[in-house]
Amino acid sequence: MQKSRIFFPVRFIFLCLFFLSARIDLFSQDKSNLPLVVIDTWGEEIPDNPKIVSWIKVIDHGNGLLNSPDEPGTDFEGYAGIEIRGRSSQMFPKKSYSIELRNASAADSSVSLLGMPAESDWVLYAPYSDKTMLRNAITFHLGRSLGSWQPRYRFCEVYLNEEYNGVYMLLESIKRDSNRVRISKLKPDEISGDDLTGGYIVKVDKLDDLSEDEYFSTSPSITYKDAPTYTFTYVYPKHDEIASEQKNYIRNFLTDAENNLNGTSFADPQKGFRKYFDVKSFVDFQIIQEITNNVDGYRLSTYFYKDKDSKGGTIHAGPLWDFDLCYGNEDYTDFNLRTDTWLYPKFADQYGGRIHWWARMMEDMNYRSVFISRWKELREKSFASDSVMSFIDNTVESLGEAINRNFEKWPVIGIYIWPNYFVGSTYEEEISYLKNWLTARLDWIDKNIVFASGSSGDVLKQEILVFPNPVRDHMNVYFYSTGSSEIRFEMFDILGHKVFENKLAPSYSGFQYVTFDFLPLRPGYYILKVIQGNRQLGKRNILIGSGH
Repeated sequence: MQKSRIFFPVRFIFLCLFFLSARIDLFSQDKSNLPLVVIDTWGEEIPDNPKIVSWIKVIDHGNGLLNSPDEPGTDFEGYAGIEIRGRSSQMFPKKSYSIELRNASAADSSVSLLGMPAESDWVLYAPYSDKTMLRNAITFHLGRSLGSWQPRYRFCEVYLNEEYNGVYMLLESIKRDSNRVRISKLKPDEISGDDLTGGYIVKVDKLDDLSEDEYFSTSPSITYKDAPTYTFTYVYPKHDEIASEQKNYIRNFLTDAENNLNGTSFADPQKGFRKYFDVKSFVDFQIIQEITNNVDGYRLSTYFYKDKDSKGGTIHAGPLWDFDLCYGNEDYTDFNLRTDTWLYPKFADQYGGRIHWWARMMEDMNYRSVFISRWKELREKSFASDSVMSFIDNTVESLGEAINRNFEKWPVIGIYIWPNYFVGSTYEEEISYLKNWLTARLDWIDKNIVFASGSSGDVLKQEILVFPNPVRDHMNVYFYSTGSSEIRFEMFDILGHKVFENKLAPSYSGFQYVTFDFLPLRPGYYILKVIQGNRQLGKRNILIGSGH
């Protein structure tokens, strides 16, 4: 008996220590260096629509500190509406969600999450077919370096109804807000004058399950080649909040803009498309679509916004959204996996609906010169290959062990998930494929940016490009020379007097790129002539701006 009484406590203590150890191991596995979003719907299945009530907490102790799902929320803990978001992505078992933070009275509650500005509406994006989990992150990173607002994000891990659900991106949704798309608030009773002219957000996207009052089509009287008709969805104001006068205004504005762009005088600096379109935003948007070779580029998840006429009044391209099927991660077209083709001329391809506006703008040599100049500028800074690769490496490092946890939950590495073109046997192979594809894409654009026509540079061999124009502190000149004899640059004022001359002895024939850092000329209009031997290679009208 005495021996038995001694044995029982020892065995009991051993079992207690075992289960305690197992519980400690479980907690240690639940701890993450990433922020956590913990969602409880009390067992109710989350629908596509409408939002159901849930309880959400967001936990983030800061860099270098671990977070555990059983802790109180640090950034938010309270009620929220939640629904599934996305269309084609809904086929995947790992769902994305739209969430709306609420207070105890069920009203919207604006809260700052994970260092991002306060708002009530957020998106939990679930990377699944993109096994790097980085394609959207890279695009938003590049997009923000352009200077305009693009959705901010933080990687996090999600727990849903006490089960681990993998790595997500907590994203700002696209909406009118002083910290997001900063345009004027448009009230239902603002139906005349300057009030009526802004602000608006619309998008081109799929129309699945939408009623006819949620979208509209333009009806241009002037058409362009085989361009299709485009349908726009109301984003702001929402379709059930926008007044009929406002619907008519934005439809007529976009129709007039398209007629102007399709017309014969579209390139006129004063009367042409610049009256309607913000050139910088369209150039920046085009650069992102081309870098990513986005299969849905210029046709789906394509946003535009317009402020009041008193605040500029032109249509802006953007913000950016939805880039998981980019960077060669798609197998149902013959071009997305390629790094050696332009996307913008493909507006009439078999996938249809791709907006032709960028193809038309590229027929204007001044727009084309801005596109080339902007690319050169970006490649020297945030779009430099080393900078992009460092961003990828640093992001992978920051994800850390969360990568393994995600693929333990969703074991898709080495398995084809629609619409993968490349299927790596390890996560490292997925990253390597992405980096190699992106490097090849950047290099190809570098070598072909001067052509930027889709197939050949024959047109540019007959032209010279000058940018920026108006000229301020420097002037870039692109042109084509057929030999290596001396080239003269001559500028004349409006009276025909030669006011500037410079010479170049090219070391090769072909396309030349020359930069003049300073022009000792007064502001005004000039004519630049590029001459090689007895042959004039071309001439351009130049405006020298003040402050050059």
